[in-house]
Amino acid sequence: MEIKKICVIGAGIMGHGIAQLAATHGYDVNLVDVNEEILNKAKTAIEKNLERFFVAKNKITAEEANGILNRINLNTNRDEAVKDVQMVIEAIFEDMTLKQNLFSELDSICYKNVILASNTSSLSITDMASKSNNQERIVGIHFFNPAPVMKLIELIKGKNTSEEVLETSKKFSESLNKTVVTVNNAPGFVTTRLIYVLCNEAVKLKMEGIASTEDIDVACKLAFNFPMGPLELSDLVGNDIYLHIGEYLGEALGEKYNPSSLLKEMVDNNLLGRKSKKGFYNY
Repeated sequence: MEIKKICVIGAGIMGHGIAQLAATHGYDVNLVDVNEEILNKAKTAIEKNLERFFVAKNKITAEEANGILNRINLNTNRDEAVKDVQMVIEAIFEDMTLKQNLFSELDSICYKNVILASNTSSLSITDMASKSNNQERIVGIHFFNPAPVMKLIELIKGKNTSEEVLETSKKFSESLNKTVVTVNNAPGFVTTRLIYVLCNEAVKLKMEGIASTEDIDVACKLAFNFPMGPLELSDLVGNDIYLHIGEYLGEALGEKYNPSSLLKEMVDNNLLGRKSKKGFYNY
């Protein structure tokens, strides 16, 4: 099956980034969210990203940017938006019940040859598909933030994901000029499991007074050649997201993955990072 048009459900940072990426590479995209205000904010963000990071840097022309925008259709009606596509990618909140219910609903309304993909960064694809009848078409396609820039896609095979769906999803991912790694289903996969451990350990170092926020980040950047430190990264991703991931990994893999008590305290006090303007740093 050739993929020509996709639907992205969820117009947050990851959702509109995936939509922009796919449209940049010639795909028509139906971008879906619950109301027009969210969708208009997403469209504005895409316009700004294209201008700032691509047009202003002479990577694309203004005409090409307009062409990308014109390939993205905004829609509040999910059931209508999935009718004429070959792939649906969900980018909603990292909650297992929400995602299970969404896939079950999509499974009942989408044609059987439509691939259903999750952009989850940590949740089990097998569990996510468990309430759906056609589990062989459910796969994980984990993009990284910002999706138009980051070079990696983590492709996750659930227990019942078919080889055909996996291969088609890999070809689609590579068509976006990404490097694809394929992993078997497991909590946190490869990348989230590793980066969560680093970030959580950095939070513990901060809590124990071993070093300041800035020095922990500088040490990691200069010692390991990281583009940003783990506490900066936690603020970027969202401290609430890392807390949620840690709780999930702790339950699935054992208490050594449990999130730091400082991380819990920060989330309780709305110190979420960039999204709340305060976290380990002020923004």
